[in-house]
Amino acid sequence: MKARRYFTILLIISIILTTANCADKKGKSWNSKLLSKLNIGKLLNTKNGNYFKDWDSSSFSRNLFLAIGYAPTIKENNTEELERMLLNEADLIKISAFNRINQLSKNPTANKKNLILLKLEGTIELIKYYSVAYNCPMVKITFAQGLYYVYRCRKLHGKDLGECLLKKIRLIEAFIFSSKIEQNRLMRYWFRKTKEEAAKHIKDNQNRILKFVDTRIACEAKLGQENKNTLLKAGLRLFTGSGKITDCVSELKKYENAIETVGSFPAEYRYLLARAYSHVNRGQDAIDQLLLAREKLVKDSKTRYANKKVQQYFEKQFTRLPDQKKMDLIRKL
Repeated sequence: MKARRYFTILLIISIILTTANCADKKGKSWNSKLLSKLNIGKLLNTKNGNYFKDWDSSSFSRNLFLAIGYAPTIKENNTEELERMLLNEADLIKISAFNRINQLSKNPTANKKNLILLKLEGTIELIKYYSVAYNCPMVKITFAQGLYYVYRCRKLHGKDLGECLLKKIRLIEAFIFSSKIEQNRLMRYWFRKTKEEAAKHIKDNQNRILKFVDTRIACEAKLGQENKNTLLKAGLRLFTGSGKITDCVSELKKYENAIETVGSFPAEYRYLLARAYSHVNRGQDAIDQLLLAREKLVKDSKTRYANKKVQQYFEKQFTRLPDQKKMDLIRKL
């Protein structure tokens, strides 16, 4: 597998080098067809082009791995630690953990019930990563892979389908938000059918996750329609069901102390709540939520993307403040 991986990498590099011109730090242009062995070595972080120097740790390989889906190998066998990596680490580490989980699942003595749930969690995280990286083909491929994992999960868990269906709902949620919600409005029917089935199997303490996902989808649809004309709003509500929730602020506030346990993360949740406040002309409350969101760590692409939206929305809200409130806010920052 390593030989195939490096052959693929070298093939991509050779295509890049033979189809584009490069320039060194001094601005001197290199004709790609006439690149010397020394210049290729410099470009690929090697010594005189003879052998690779620190390939796995170079910025070139790191960015290339992210672009084409490869990641360094890890040897972790603890499934709890692998789950922590999936949820809380940088993108390459998430991909490495997901690959390791797939390797462990091939072991005949492995706990396949637990590993299939981790595979589904990894698939959800990958969809979120590919969606913010604007990799539409990989979003669709990963979603299809996730649906296969749901099928395998049903087979392995038998009648105890609560966890499998909960993961399926979050999988559909991730896919819905991989693009504009209006473009995925027909997914609502599938989501509702899955939710009805899940309600029969999930435990009472898991019902909160189900309700939050439903609330998030409805509020995103409702708030996303605020600048559209009346006829289009009415048409979208027929598909999204966003008319069921009239007060997004009250509904979202129910989950403020359980952001991560319901499958969200602070920047995503605070950004949505800030928009809900702004929608009902509570600009100061919206700014307070955005300031809370800005305090959280940026760990991966999804948090970086949410943080960027938070910052842009904060600037938008700031410009709407009266001059005196602007000065008061600047003094607080």
